[in-house]
Amino acid sequence: MGQNNYLHLWDDRFLYLTPEIHSGLTARSSATLLVAPAGRPFRLQALDGTRVRCEAALVAPHVPRRLDVDDGGGLLSLNLDPSSAAYRMLARRGSGQGIQVLDGRCFGPKLRECFQPALDGALSARQLRALSAGLIEAVAGSPERGDSELDPRVARVLGAIRDSAEPQSLAHLSTLACLSPDRLSHLFTQQVGLSIKRYALWTKVRRSVEQFSGGRRRLTDAALDSGFADAAHMSRTFQSYFGLPPSFLASRVSVLTDPQGAHAPAA
Repeated sequence: MGQNNYLHLWDDRFLYLTPEIHSGLTARSSATLLVAPAGRPFRLQALDGTRVRCEAALVAPHVPRRLDVDDGGGLLSLNLDPSSAAYRMLARRGSGQGIQVLDGRCFGPKLRECFQPALDGALSARQLRALSAGLIEAVAGSPERGDSELDPRVARVLGAIRDSAEPQSLAHLSTLACLSPDRLSHLFTQQVGLSIKRYALWTKVRRSVEQFSGGRRRLTDAALDSGFADAAHMSRTFQSYFGLPPSFLASRVSVLTDPQGAHAPAA
């Protein structure tokens, strides 16, 4: 892989920019929008072996896929937190399809002009946030917006999971939501699209990514501070989610966080 890999992290999403990637079979909890510069298609392979070559695709959460981007082709990978309004907008657009190939022309010339500068690291955090909003609007067919679709009890649980690296028991979360454990589990899965356990694991991954912002850290420290039992557990999770070890992130990716990003559960 090339050296110019950038990861821009906000509270409700992250944008990974890379000139090349060849991953094994991966799946993660985010909705993932994959976009390449015009004329530089990438290759996606589904779990059943179906292969597509395209300039844009929307991948639903927990859908296994293999991804190949040739050196210099470049890829923008926008990953949306399951609790965000933007996630729900794209989930509706996906209509239950695991991998949905998109027409790259849907982004329009003005937005597409930003793709290569983004890959080159020439855009500011503010410009990249605007780019991510533009990508979502182009695919969803309407401007990104905050909404109140989440039940406030689920929003409280999301906040509790995100705000602490310590394990949150179902009993504690149920008390926080004023619901029985069974009712909370059902309502959470219905509204967020995945179980409490899976969302808790996703927040650990997101938290661990943030650990590498601003410089290198020991993998063991990053794992423990993120809520993983040890570095081995973090490494296995990274490999299954991204097809890359956390050591790659620590040594070959510029990780930048934006403290002004909107907090996902409030979206």
